Amino acid sequence: MYEHLDDVYKNSAKYCVLFSSEYYSQKLWTNHERKSAQERAFKENSEYILPAKFDDTPIPGIRDTVGYVDLKSKTPENLADMIAQKVGHLPKKEYLPPEPNLLFQVLDVDNEEGKMGVYSLVNDFLRTAKRMTEDEKKALFSVFIYGCAGELPENIHININLLARITGFSQSRLLRISSDITCLQFESHLREDDENGSRLGKKEMLVVSWNNFDEFLDDGNATILIDTICELVQHCHCEEHSIEALCKLDFSSLSDVTAEGSCQH
Repeated sequence: MYEHLDDVYKNSAKYCVLFSSEYYSQKLWTNHERKSAQERAFKENSEYILPAKFDDTPIPGIRDTVGYVDLKSKTPENLADMIAQKVGHLPKKEYLPPEPNLLFQVLDVDNEEGKMGVYSLVNDFLRTAKRMTEDEKKALFSVFIYGCAGELPENIHININLLARITGFSQSRLLRISSDITCLQFESHLREDDENGSRLGKKEMLVVSWNNFDEFLDDGNATILIDTICELVQHCHCEEHSIEALCKLDFSSLSDVTAEGSCQH
């Protein structure tokens, strides 16, 4: 236990809230914890220890000049709000809000049957994405964030050379990824597009779609669902942070209840 907590205080925690009191100063265990936290604060020279005082008992290593919260004048709720504000947003992982109302709005779904169908599709996609590797998720979501949506709802496409530059993956690696995720109901192929009237040569475009044969869909093509998810995530994040949130499968942005706290630019 001691080794575990030592690692938490020295390496894992974002901040350490130190509740100081006469009794705190007398306990062997709390002094072990304090020393681990102080070692981290000293090495990083940062605001890591956040003292909260029940009384004026001096704590070794905590200088009088260090700012603190006087708990005699704060309610537990006040302190909790202060800590939450200090810590800021903690990204969620593999999270789908129970009522993704922003997704319903963008897809123009306003009846209960339609909402149930969309929610089922999003759940299916979340389960699918959980089976993907980190590289597969990075490649896929980069297609949707940076690609062309002009042929939706059929597909989304992107210049494979551009995608390679964005992801840092070679074109051959991207093609292997595209092949590997066919077992997850993704379809992809390369095609040549002559966007510049042959002046600059033809461009190889990677064309991607996702199929889901839920009875809610007429033709089984659910590509537009992923595109809408990515669009809503982009409302809350810059492109780089959008990819990061999507790879964590943090779909907080699909609901106005959870979107506000998740936004970062």
